[in-house]
Amino acid sequence: MEIKLASHEHSMDYHHFHEADEKWCDKCSEKISGAAYGCLRCEHWLHKPCAKALEHLPREITHPLHPQHHLILDWSGTSWNFTCDKCLKISSGTNYGCCRCDFELDLVCAFATNDQQATKKREGSNLDKDKLIIQHYCHRDPMILNKYGNIDQEHDYDCSWCDKPLTGNFYGCKGCEFYLHEICTNKIPKTLSHPFHPQHPLRLQFVNSNTNCNACTQIIQQRTYSTSSYCCQKCNFNLDFYCAKMLPTLKHKCHNHYLTYFGLAYFKDKKFFKFHLECNTCHELCSDSLYRCVQCDLNFHLKCVPVPPLAKHKYHRHPLVVKSSVREDDVGEYYCDICEEERNPTQEVYYCEKCAYIAHIECVLNEDEISPEKDSSSAPHMEIKALVLKEMEQTEILDDTYDTQQLLFRPRIHQHPLKFDEAFESFGQPYCRACRLEVTGPCYICEVCQTSVIRGIYLHENCAQLPHDIYHPLHPQHRLNLYARPPYMLDFIICDECEEFSLGFFYFCEECDFKLDLNCAIRAPPRIGSSTSKDSAERESELFHFSHKHKLIFCNFGDPTYERQCSFCRLPISGPTYNCLRCGWILHESCLRLPQQMQVPIHSQHISVLSYMRYGRCHACGLKLLSAGYNYGCQECDLNFHITCANSIGRALKPDQSHSHMHDLYYFGTDFLRFFAMYCDFIDIFAGLSCSRCGQNCSGQAFYRCLECRINFHLECVPIPRIVKSKTHIHPFTLKDSFIEDDYCDVCEEQRRPSDHVYFCEECRGLFVAHIECVLIKEEEVLSYLVPRERKRRVRKPDLTRRS
Repeated sequence: MEIKLASHEHSMDYHHFHEADEKWCDKCSEKISGAAYGCLRCEHWLHKPCAKALEHLPREITHPLHPQHHLILDWSGTSWNFTCDKCLKISSGTNYGCCRCDFELDLVCAFATNDQQATKKREGSNLDKDKLIIQHYCHRDPMILNKYGNIDQEHDYDCSWCDKPLTGNFYGCKGCEFYLHEICTNKIPKTLSHPFHPQHPLRLQFVNSNTNCNACTQIIQQRTYSTSSYCCQKCNFNLDFYCAKMLPTLKHKCHNHYLTYFGLAYFKDKKFFKFHLECNTCHELCSDSLYRCVQCDLNFHLKCVPVPPLAKHKYHRHPLVVKSSVREDDVGEYYCDICEEERNPTQEVYYCEKCAYIAHIECVLNEDEISPEKDSSSAPHMEIKALVLKEMEQTEILDDTYDTQQLLFRPRIHQHPLKFDEAFESFGQPYCRACRLEVTGPCYICEVCQTSVIRGIYLHENCAQLPHDIYHPLHPQHRLNLYARPPYMLDFIICDECEEFSLGFFYFCEECDFKLDLNCAIRAPPRIGSSTSKDSAERESELFHFSHKHKLIFCNFGDPTYERQCSFCRLPISGPTYNCLRCGWILHESCLRLPQQMQVPIHSQHISVLSYMRYGRCHACGLKLLSAGYNYGCQECDLNFHITCANSIGRALKPDQSHSHMHDLYYFGTDFLRFFAMYCDFIDIFAGLSCSRCGQNCSGQAFYRCLECRINFHLECVPIPRIVKSKTHIHPFTLKDSFIEDDYCDVCEEQRRPSDHVYFCEECRGLFVAHIECVLIKEEEVLSYLVPRERKRRVRKPDLTRRS
């Protein structure tokens, strides 16, 4: 019994698995125990109910809300929440998404009727397109407009500024779980006078990775990685985004400053709170809530303040008892019955069980400070003014010592001020953050990032002055806005014009998801009717591949600072590639053409299958298989091969040709040497290949290997003739390390690798080139050999047991 899914090219057979089989469903990500369907060829497994739910869902669809690209079915959408771009609700599970854009639809919206789509489209046309995505000055990542309608009851999100539950429209960054009510986006001040640091105002900015918050003492980027903090550069005083909203509220005789309440629920890292904060009264570690003086860096247990467990207050007739947390109703609004202001339901309070009377601890203990009128002389109050910052791209001076011509602050392109420098020093070759070209002259430098663990930030003078938005003839219908980072959870974009991979700045149309890197944005557009290369015309821009469930997008990798490895061969990525923008799966264009099944030349009696393997060794080179890569394997003989070894090792040098060994020898050339260099860097730094004859290292140069004896020989140790006469040609042949002008052997008339050793006819000036094996199989006379290597001398260790 089998099932054929509309979204999968192969039929899936019926299986019955047990717990010990270690099979996991690709849809719900849960372990399979019992009835299931599976595709052995692609190693896809589905619970029987999951397979039935997917049976009739098409692999890709077109939708009127996103007509420029196809939408692809994503089975396993349960690992993260997504925002449906039609209903703007937070959703999860199987969905349809665009492999090029951050556009996703839940199943209900994907298959809504045409009337419903037209109605929604008319409603959406009334929205301000510029407000769908915003770049807020307090957060590093772009924030997307959402409509709250959480169908997953396990997740309840609050506004990161006002801490109230999300309702209606709000902006959010899903990756950071940072959300703001639409009205709160204009309430966050850029400069703040805070009672924790009354000497100087605090300025909103991004901090280094090793900066601690002076309030909670935690590393700021561990709590708010992509969110700015409030800082005083003169005093090196820093408050993370959440601690900046706290206030000192309790005035007690134990200390001359107001104290601030810190509860266990407030700290993200509970272990840090428990083992690193010590009470300054009893000197015991704090394992629960405490009061803290931020100015003096002092901590007090509630029992050490002391906070009496039972108290009386003039506004209430019954005794009040300290209680850990109280939620008196399900409305979601909690107030103190003394000051009539909102309270945090997770904090300790004074509580009357008879009357359900609730009050802040500080409101009860500060009885002498309480009056019917609000007195400014009581606890210090933080005044937060709503700032509407429509234009945030401005030059600001942080200190009077800076020259206005030397300092540039543009939060849209970088979170820190940029200083102009005509002569700078850097380790290695610096690249411009915007255009990704080398920086060789005067430029703008971020001194904050220069001293941190991340790479320094450099910008050409022209790149630092790029306009905020442009009109471009390649996309005349809308303006393109400048972005320093993509508006989704990727660190790169693929230019829609040249298909180049880009880590730099780009211009973006939010409505059409149209992207241009700086190279295409500032140069003149190509003329109409201009011809494109033959390779570009024949190449597919997007396709499905048997190795991956998502669609792969073509792009050209050329950035010198970006290091990626092919998911198949594990060699560094460079040049034409196919990439999955959803999960990072990436393949060389050459690896994309690898067959799923093939006859490996050195094991042609059986079919070898390309599959994921974790353990074993390559039968050809003897090295370990790549635990995170794909390899070819013969299931009948239990022989496995690296992809590089399976494809680069061809003809054998026969014993009568080599004159030195009893078995066939196989040539390991440039492709293997590239693979071996990667292997030593990432897999085994102690790996080595030595010559059996001279004892010297073979890595870094071509060599021959006997697969039966598992020994290696340099070409001169075989020995291979340097000049030889052969029956295959009238002139003598000369050995060359490569010949790239042609890629065919003129003896066997088959393709060869241009970077490998060949025999070359100098008299014919390269018109006759042949494999080494093809020439030596009909050898007539050897005119000269390669100079043999000296045998490596073994240093005998002295025998310390012998006495003179």
